[in-house]
Amino acid sequence: MSLSIHNAQEPVLDPSTKVVLFDLWKTLVTSHCKEPVWNLQGIIEHQVSRRDGGRVEVVTDDQFLEHCLTTNITDPSAFLEHAAYKFNGIVRPDSLTEFHKVLRGESMCTAVFGDVFETLTALRAKGYRLGVVSNAWAFPFEHIFERINFNGVTLGSFFEHIIGSYEVGFRKPEPQIFLEAARRFGVDPENCFFVGDNVEADVRGAARVGMRPALIDRPGEFSPADIRDIPGAVYLHDLRQLVAA
Repeated sequence: MSLSIHNAQEPVLDPSTKVVLFDLWKTLVTSHCKEPVWNLQGIIEHQVSRRDGGRVEVVTDDQFLEHCLTTNITDPSAFLEHAAYKFNGIVRPDSLTEFHKVLRGESMCTAVFGDVFETLTALRAKGYRLGVVSNAWAFPFEHIFERINFNGVTLGSFFEHIIGSYEVGFRKPEPQIFLEAARRFGVDPENCFFVGDNVEADVRGAARVGMRPALIDRPGEFSPADIRDIPGAVYLHDLRQLVAA
């Protein structure tokens, strides 16, 4: 199947689509602070030391990332203690204070992209069921959907299901998180259309389970050629292209 590049006259969603799923970060919202996971992950990495007082063991970024995105602990203190235990470390006295400081700042510097509310409103009016599938941990995942609003309508109110990797135990591009989304909606993966900004995690991950994927390339970092080998993949620069026709 060839690459689809859509303009305003061409419908993006085909008749088989019942559910439209979205990634969160860089797809629906952006952060004016450092990338949320790496910001908080950095605090943990620098605040965990060896229990035995010896040399601090180097833990790779991906080890921390895997832990953060697949651990269903929503209490900050318990999360830090769990991370310290997992990586054979201890939490320093100022760790929790620093953790809360970053959490407060992160939750307040998240903003929605300008095309989001218009697109979600139009999709829902057309009868599509909507959901979010995000590589995320609990901080400040749920708060984002409650805080961001337009004329009193919250971002979260558009979505039937909001799925974070921390609650599922798997992260994109692992197939389990995509399949869990389809299961919650009670549809086959082939009836889902997935929109995300990451070629590997979002576009390839969704395509592997049979979902039709779209790459939303807001900053223009990619080209249609980057997803040419992915069956049915759609290249977008604005979410409003989903409802243009």
